Amino acid sequence: MFGRIRVMVMTATATGALLAALSSTAHAGLLSLTPGACGQQESEPFAPWGDDNTYVPVPGGTFEPGSPSWTLSGGARIVPGNESFNVSGPGSHSLSLPAGSSATSPAACTGLDHPSARLFVRNTGSSSSRLNVYATYQILLGLPVTINLGQLSGSSTWEPSSSLNMGLLDNLVGELTLSESTISFRFVPADSTGNWQIDDVYLDPWCRKA
Repeated sequence: MFGRIRVMVMTATATGALLAALSSTAHAGLLSLTPGACGQQESEPFAPWGDDNTYVPVPGGTFEPGSPSWTLSGGARIVPGNESFNVSGPGSHSLSLPAGSSATSPAACTGLDHPSARLFVRNTGSSSSRLNVYATYQILLGLPVTINLGQLSGSSTWEPSSSLNMGLLDNLVGELTLSESTISFRFVPADSTGNWQIDDVYLDPWCRKA
């Protein structure tokens, strides 16, 4: 009996030590403010709308000829017509997302635990339609995890989306991401009533409180 109790105590101690180590590692990642080896060029594309955070382009997120390709299905396609603000420079194309379609970005390097995304959207379908956004990134041991970032609304004119955040403190998966990882985004119309376009997709790789 005493032997069994001793084994139980040792097991509990080892488990506690492992959790403490994970917590320490995660905490170190949360406090880090270095972008790692990503080496991305940052800008403030949403400053005209009161957002002074710095962002980097998601690969292929301008949808211009020669940019990295996205994985498209269900009728998603690149079409003529750029978002009207030209925040990434003069362009002539965007991505159409009709009902039943899906588009996934290439993986991008992200320097911290709390990436968020922002982009330009237009919906010429029903005003009640919504666009689902998912993020897939790697946590400890390289395990891929997909998170639902929420839904976007849109009008018939181009406009910046709301910020799509990982939910750092409310998301245990986010807390287990180390200081550098990769992330990709997937956009899927939530219903059959919308007619969506997106353009100039950006990633904010920094850990922020807001």
